[in-house]
Amino acid sequence: MYRVTAYFKNHKVTQKFYNLYDAIDFRDSADANYPIQVKFEKVKDMREWIYNCWNVIMDHNKNPLSAIPDLQVRHMVMQILAFMWSTIFAIMILDSIYAFMYSAIGHVIFVAGVVVTVATFKQAERSPHSFNWMNGYHSHGRGRNYVIWRDKHGNPHKQPLPDNDPGGEHE
Repeated sequence: MYRVTAYFKNHKVTQKFYNLYDAIDFRDSADANYPIQVKFEKVKDMREWIYNCWNVIMDHNKNPLSAIPDLQVRHMVMQILAFMWSTIFAIMILDSIYAFMYSAIGHVIFVAGVVVTVATFKQAERSPHSFNWMNGYHSHGRGRNYVIWRDKHGNPHKQPLPDNDPGGEHE
């Protein structure tokens, strides 16, 4: 966090910023009003300290697990550590193995939600066209520019569709 203080003849103006460039911009604006002095300081903020501590432990790219080249192995090790700590806290705080069961189930559900979300984001980055089936009225095959039909003997046939075919059920 950055704190900029401008001292004028009758008063002072102090503003805090989390973004360095916003702080520099405010300092320049305050300096344009001819103050007696302008102080620009980097201030230690408790939120910043907590955020850094969290990242050192929980971010697999910043903690010592970053030495493991395989991302899935890193995830597995973090999962094992999560179970270990949920066991320790359940037994230590609640003095109950049943509390561990609820804590473990909660961790599995939470981590599964995170994994599904990350997988969805990665899929969207890799191939955004894979989500096109949500737009408009098209069957699965129409999304790939063909339809599959069966003849009177039950044999499937792939029929390519013309370009710019709008699709639809009753044409």
